[in-house]
Amino acid sequence: MDKATKEVVVAELRDLFSSASAAVLIDSRGLQANKVVELRKELNKAGSKMKVVKNTLAKIAADGTPFESFKDQFVETRALIFSSGDPVEQAKVVSKFAEENDQLQIKAGLLASAAKTSLLSKEEVEALAKLPAKEELIAKLLFLLNAPITQFVRTLNEVPASFVRAVSAIADSKQQPSS
Repeated sequence: MDKATKEVVVAELRDLFSSASAAVLIDSRGLQANKVVELRKELNKAGSKMKVVKNTLAKIAADGTPFESFKDQFVETRALIFSSGDPVEQAKVVSKFAEENDQLQIKAGLLASAAKTSLLSKEEVEALAKLPAKEELIAKLLFLLNAPITQFVRTLNEVPASFVRAVSAIADSKQQPSS
C-alpha cells in the first residue's frame, strides 16, 4: 500500500472513530465466508457496520479520538464492529452470533460519549447484550411514570363513586316496603 492510500485509510478511520458511539473488536479467524456475510447482514439490520482494519493504521487513526484507549487492542487479525446508534442492539447481535459460532471471539468493546469513553471487556460486552432494548426501556419508564397518576385518578374517582353507592343503598332501603 502506498503512502497516499495509507493517508486516505487513516483519514477514513479517524472519521469513523470520531463519529462512532460504540464498537466491538472481534477475532473472526476460521469463520467461513458465508458466516461473515451473514454476520454483516445482521449487523446492518441493527444499524452497525463491520470493517477489517490494518492494526498500524488503526492505531495512528485512533490518536485524538474516543478510540485512543482502544489502541492496545489493535493486534493480530481483528475486525471492528461499530455503530453510531444503539450499542445494546450491536452487542446483542455480536453476542448471539458468537454463541452460535465458536470461531468468532469477542475481544473488547468500547462505549464513547462526549463526557466519557469506557473500554469494555468481553464479559461486559456480553452483559450489555443482556440489557433490554432502548424501546423496551422507554416503555417501562413510561409505565412507571404513568402508574402514580393512574392510581391518583382512581383514588379521586373513588370518593364520588362511594357517595353514589351510599345514596343508592339508602334509596333502595326506602323503596322496599317494610314487613
